[in-house]
Amino acid sequence: MKKLIISGLMGILCIPAMAQNDIDAIRYTNKKFGSTAKSMSIAGAVGSLGADVSSASVNPAGLAQYKKGEFSFSVGFVNNRNVSTYMGNSLADNAFKMKVPNFGLVFANKTATKKEERGWKSYSFAFNMARVADFNRVVNFSGTNTQTSLMDYFAERANGLSVSQIRATDDDFDNGFASKTTMAWESYLFDSVGNKKYAANASPIFHNINQKGVMQQQGGMNEYNFSLAGNYSDVVYLGATLSYTSVNFKETRTHAETNDPANTNAFVMDNFTYSEHLNTTGGGFSGRLGIILKAHDYLRVGASFQTPQIINLDDEYDFGINSTLRNGDSYNFESKKGTYAYSLLTPSRYTVSATGIMGKKGFISADLEGVDYSAMRLRSDIQNSAMETANDVIRNNYTNAINYRIGGELVIDEFRLRGGFASYASPFKASSTSNLRSDYITGGLGIKDKNWALDFGLVHNIGKDVFQPYVLNDNTRPQSIAENKFSGNTMVITFTSRF
Repeated sequence: MKKLIISGLMGILCIPAMAQNDIDAIRYTNKKFGSTAKSMSIAGAVGSLGADVSSASVNPAGLAQYKKGEFSFSVGFVNNRNVSTYMGNSLADNAFKMKVPNFGLVFANKTATKKEERGWKSYSFAFNMARVADFNRVVNFSGTNTQTSLMDYFAERANGLSVSQIRATDDDFDNGFASKTTMAWESYLFDSVGNKKYAANASPIFHNINQKGVMQQQGGMNEYNFSLAGNYSDVVYLGATLSYTSVNFKETRTHAETNDPANTNAFVMDNFTYSEHLNTTGGGFSGRLGIILKAHDYLRVGASFQTPQIINLDDEYDFGINSTLRNGDSYNFESKKGTYAYSLLTPSRYTVSATGIMGKKGFISADLEGVDYSAMRLRSDIQNSAMETANDVIRNNYTNAINYRIGGELVIDEFRLRGGFASYASPFKASSTSNLRSDYITGGLGIKDKNWALDFGLVHNIGKDVFQPYVLNDNTRPQSIAENKFSGNTMVITFTSRF
């Protein structure tokens, strides 16, 4: 089964009209590396490296390696490019965004323990904000569909219902529609062809329907980390983080169709545009524990565990249809403003790390991270069959994924040259499924003085996924799929001051 990264336009006859699905779950679970320019330029391989505030998001034990206090602030620029191929036609689009990926403050406190004496050598307290997910993206597709239409989608959802059940009420016309199916019926997107049977308002013979669509996503996820770490005998480093993750996601979709010009029936659809808007906000707490062992002057090894997280989410949504028949009759309807509250349980994360220290010449560091995506769950106080269906999809189609990150640094006097590579595996069971797999090539440089540092980081990522503007239940008909190739370029600048 080919899994979709972005689900179709999901509508049901009754409220809630926006359906939560497995794609919502993976969106808020699939966090990436980042925050400081140094960590990004080595592909986030900071699990056993330490002395970088980004350690709070991977292994907080690394914060115990601070000898002095530190303040850091980062500015980033992101440009994401997407190329969609739909019905043999390719379209490209870009999304550019400026962001603040990191703000950090670390307080380091040395104890009175003598150098040769065993015991706690120092403690560190830290607060930082880290950008762990970026949702900014534009998918633009266009093509001629000879098989199906979004009108078929609405007709399928009306099948089995009487006309009186899908007909609009006075409240729908006066205050906004509650059902997409009812709105599509009143907009003449489908018609009755029998007792409780419906079909698209288009000719089955003349079926060259031009389709155009745009999906625009904005927002991201920020972690706010409160960390405590300790250094025991310069051999064992321990750390703990209490983390709050905030979610801000906005999505706007439009889908427009123009009917086959050979179809001249006065009462069939000439053209229509369907649109929907979604705004999701929320957040939740999690914990993180870590340890780093100094196995040798030239080798450190580390391990960390992040607890599952319950993210409470609130959706606000609306949708609308603007349609015109061949005879010139037009209809323009809007929905009520809808809201829906639910929660997401994210899986735990395990990370093992190793860092080779080349004296004062630099280092090579690597992380291996495991995430069991089949443990994701959507929950709501209101019984929702679509949500339980999504949880079944998660159980059956998602699996444990292993991500790896490797990076290094070369020291040349006060300059640092850095590079790295990271690969995030597909969370899906099917070996043929490459959706949501992404690779990252990173690099950067830094200038380090006794009390300050200035770092530059560059990240280039590539991947593939698909977008389905609508999903039909009739498996005998081909699904409409836009195949996407996406790439992104991120530049981060971090200024660090030590005290």
